[in-house]
Amino acid sequence: MRSVLVVIRDQLDLLETGKVPDFVLLANALHYMRRFPGQVHHPKEDLIFERLVKRVPELRKTVEYARREHRRIYEQEEWLMECALNAPKPGTLARGRLLDIGRAYLDAQREHSEREEHVLFPEAERALTAADWEEIGHEFQEVDDPLFGRHPGDRYELLYEHLLRESDRA
Repeated sequence: MRSVLVVIRDQLDLLETGKVPDFVLLANALHYMRRFPGQVHHPKEDLIFERLVKRVPELRKTVEYARREHRRIYEQEEWLMECALNAPKPGTLARGRLLDIGRAYLDAQREHSEREEHVLFPEAERALTAADWEEIGHEFQEVDDPLFGRHPGDRYELLYEHLLRESDRA
């Protein structure tokens, strides 16, 4: 997910400097972020957080906030995908909004990730039992990542090729 967020950031950087971003690549990256984490990563988090709140009730507000962030991020992704697919022209309000909402989206993703990695996941590791983790494993069906998994799909071929090119340059 971090690699895909870098692609989004790089395309927004091009937009900000007056260059022409690859709007299809940007929309493809946003589509991946909307679909895969929303269907796989976040539901697994929800299972973890549900058990975490049972073990550490004082984290309820933090967990509820994380869930609200998921919904807000989903809304931003939907809007950004649509806007990127319309390839707004330089100097238009839509292009300025794409940049502003895109930057707010990246900030929201960063803050959300930091809260999970520094607060919620460490708490889950401390508070959940082996039985909790086993139940989570049974309740959650693993899904192959359509970009980085064993069988990447054609839907993200452009994004995958871009990420490979960028890794070769690094």
